[in-house]
Amino acid sequence: MIKLNIQYFAAAGDLVNATSTYINSATGATDAFDTVNTLAPGMKTFWDTVALVNARDNLCFAQLGDKQTLPANQGLIVEWQKWNTLPDADTLVEGVIPAGKKFGESVVTTTLTEMGLYVATTKKLQLHHNRDVVLGITTEVGASIGRSYEKLIRSALLEGTNVLYADAINTTAANAYVSTPSARHLLSNAAATWCGISLDMIAQVVTRLEAANAPTFDGMNYVSVIHPYIAKDIRALSGWQEYHKYAAVKELFTNELGELNGVRFIKSTLAPIIRGADLSAAARTLTVDAYTAGTNTVTLKETLSAADVTALSGRELIIGGLHFSVKSATTTTIVLDDIGAAAAEAASNPPAQDDVIYPGEGGAAGISVFPCLFFGADAFKIVDPEGAGIETIIKTAEQIGGPLNQFSTVGAKFEGAAKIVYPDRLVSLECVSSYSATAAAN
Repeated sequence: MIKLNIQYFAAAGDLVNATSTYINSATGATDAFDTVNTLAPGMKTFWDTVALVNARDNLCFAQLGDKQTLPANQGLIVEWQKWNTLPDADTLVEGVIPAGKKFGESVVTTTLTEMGLYVATTKKLQLHHNRDVVLGITTEVGASIGRSYEKLIRSALLEGTNVLYADAINTTAANAYVSTPSARHLLSNAAATWCGISLDMIAQVVTRLEAANAPTFDGMNYVSVIHPYIAKDIRALSGWQEYHKYAAVKELFTNELGELNGVRFIKSTLAPIIRGADLSAAARTLTVDAYTAGTNTVTLKETLSAADVTALSGRELIIGGLHFSVKSATTTTIVLDDIGAAAAEAASNPPAQDDVIYPGEGGAAGISVFPCLFFGADAFKIVDPEGAGIETIIKTAEQIGGPLNQFSTVGAKFEGAAKIVYPDRLVSLECVSSYSATAAAN
């Protein structure tokens, strides 16, 4: 059996991407590679299907959006309209014509994003490998496209401002209520101040959606997309019902887990995990050496690299329980901008020597936070890649393989967009899990 190094051949993409021409040895002229797609229509359809099927496996957020296809020649700006809510009806008076109401619509816009990737391979690898290399690449390209599209939607959904933070309970004292955190950086995974998901928090989310008259998906239930690390905690809550035990037959969502408190839960590894990156290449945290109040300058005990300084720009930090952003930095100092109420608090409780500086994007002490997104129907709009078209592009060795027909490529691309249209129909419940200490941001 001939053993071939896949990684070696895949790296040949650098050569494919480097130029669109080659030297014709017969004439000495610089000729262009043949770029005409000669792939048979049947095979083209097959590869498109393979890519699309594998993309769908990752589309958990996408299935909840109100979809529209992408018409041709309509530009890069996507526009959605929604009807404005009318006021309540007037009390009628005999013989008096009431004033008419104005009816209108609001417009929400966003910009299309085009995304794609390709993988280079070789004719030799395809001929001698014991598996179908092109099929394998197409499968993985489709999965990558699906993840990319799902993350595009996720980014749009995380712009929502309808946010709840999980109440803190003392798990060592029969789950006794402790406090209501008012910001992400206060979310704790300590036993005495556990800010995990709970029946009461789910009920609070449902109440908020009901108060906004958010429509349900099936006449009864809202839907939430959660990470598997949160699913573990939800399954332990009283009243949890697995999807296969539903009393009534329902059309299941992709990756649906079960139902609780009027919410159907969907599991996705692409449900967001927020955890600030390490503050330097050497360590996750930094340490205060001194603080100058007049300039809001923190002198560090550590020395940062030039790359560390660049990466800190605009970062959020937690110092002494207060939330700041980085205005500027040098290798030994950070100039702070205040965030929210931290401005007043910092005046009476300034950063002190030996205070630990944590990444502010996560919870208390920088732990990972899990935004669990709860949806009413039609909360957001998307341009559907199935309608817009996930396009598989295969360039054969005869087309772009160079003078010796050695190389070929397999790739795919799509155009997509997403936008929250009804902000009150989307609630983000931010909480911790038993994995908050170790879970990486995604």
